[in-house]
Amino acid sequence: MNEFDKIFKQKLEGYTETPPPEVFENISKHFPKRTAAEFFSAYKYHLIAAVATIGIVATIAIAYLPSNEETTIITTDNIQPKDITSDASDNLSAPMALTESESHNQNPTELTFESKSSEPTPQSENKVDALNLNDTTICGNELLIHGIDIAKIKASDDLVLTKVASGVKISSKSYGTHALTLTNGNSVKITFVESEKLVASVAKTDLCYGEKLLVNTFGASSVKWNDSYYSVAKLNAGKYELSGLNTGKNSIVITTGEGRCASNIMFDVNVASKLNYMVSTKANYCSGKNGELTVKSDSKINYCRINGSDISRDGIFTGLGAGIYMVEINYANSCVAYDTVLVKDKTNLNAFFESTKDAFNEKGYTFRNYTRLDDSGNTQNVDFEWLVNSMVVSTDYNFEYEFTGNGKYEVELVARLGDCESRYSETISVTSSDFRIPNIFTPNGDGIGDEFTIKYNGTLLDYDLSIYTKAGQLVFHSQQIDDYWNGKISGNNDASEGVYFYVITATGENNEKLSQKGTVQLIRR
Repeated sequence: MNEFDKIFKQKLEGYTETPPPEVFENISKHFPKRTAAEFFSAYKYHLIAAVATIGIVATIAIAYLPSNEETTIITTDNIQPKDITSDASDNLSAPMALTESESHNQNPTELTFESKSSEPTPQSENKVDALNLNDTTICGNELLIHGIDIAKIKASDDLVLTKVASGVKISSKSYGTHALTLTNGNSVKITFVESEKLVASVAKTDLCYGEKLLVNTFGASSVKWNDSYYSVAKLNAGKYELSGLNTGKNSIVITTGEGRCASNIMFDVNVASKLNYMVSTKANYCSGKNGELTVKSDSKINYCRINGSDISRDGIFTGLGAGIYMVEINYANSCVAYDTVLVKDKTNLNAFFESTKDAFNEKGYTFRNYTRLDDSGNTQNVDFEWLVNSMVVSTDYNFEYEFTGNGKYEVELVARLGDCESRYSETISVTSSDFRIPNIFTPNGDGIGDEFTIKYNGTLLDYDLSIYTKAGQLVFHSQQIDDYWNGKISGNNDASEGVYFYVITATGENNEKLSQKGTVQLIRR
């Protein structure tokens, strides 16, 4: 257990339910700053899994996307949503895996909204009677004046006059204000305004609590919002970010243009309510796999996930070991809440001893007991048995023993409290000079038996230690007896639990060739 996790464990030790936010704020102040190398080492598997997941999702998305790219488009015309409904029924035959529908909801294809007709609606002609001709604003670049002779109108060079059956059609070469002079001396101003067709796109209209809405607008030089209660931030040309939306239904209105030339878009956005939940834990007993974690909520939960892998639909996880768990709660429209909790280790019994050879008797040894209970040295109610080659020879706390002759002896300490049991053993090779080699070591950072350390009584002229996996892969090598194996491979990666083989070759001070082979069990508890 690294320093980061130790601090986390200490701060969460007093809680069996989700602690209040100020506890996490206090924890963050005490966390040591990690280097980039430390962060990658701690979370390398999570990062690799994340990259792999992104690749898989991207491949699936490409396979299912239609040939023409789809975006959520809302226009000023009558809009109809494109039907993309799918079967979201539960797959009860696979309770520990996401259904196809749930997996799709995590990375939904963007919904597409289109107008009923793909052809633009023709712009109606702007018409005015000659008797009512005054200064006016026209949406577009054409004006039809009824009941007037073309000879009675004088226009600027930017206007084109065309005689029609009912009067005169005036076309503007450019938008803006132009003057018309009638032969009777009257003059009017005609302002032609470009009619902008506003289009907007959004990735989705169902948001999670506190989520911001990104909107892209097209076809308008400027827009206005009905921002009486939410905030609008312009990110760049045509791209906006809306924040502060209310839970429930929000009606969004986007407007471009002024007065009678204005057009707008209206659509609804639904924001999920904040999830109220509680995470509770049941302590793991005796370093086994019997801890529990339960998520309860006043709202429907789609599923829960812990440490990025195990999934539960009812929020109940059993068979857990002690440790810190990252909880992911998926609810509403694939919204996610995160929490971090500690499953404690109740009655954590950790047997351990150290052996010392008698300075005057080469066959006499003292075995000092360093067993711990719940990270404490208080073992008042713990029973002990000392075994030599599987035979019980003592029930004392510490143990002194004289071996009967040269050879290899397995010395084992068994600690028991009720039905909780822990064992530790060493192989003692009794010769004129001997190696003392542990049979078990527990590199979990608790300061007890964290290293595989070999001891030797006497002087060595040379020394060589190699440790292998069952498959024959070399995981540790040293030519210094003071070196130890800390349970790491290549200096960074944690070796998995299991049995490893060691080979020792050495030369004693009298040029005696020494060798020893055996196994050691690595346990992380």
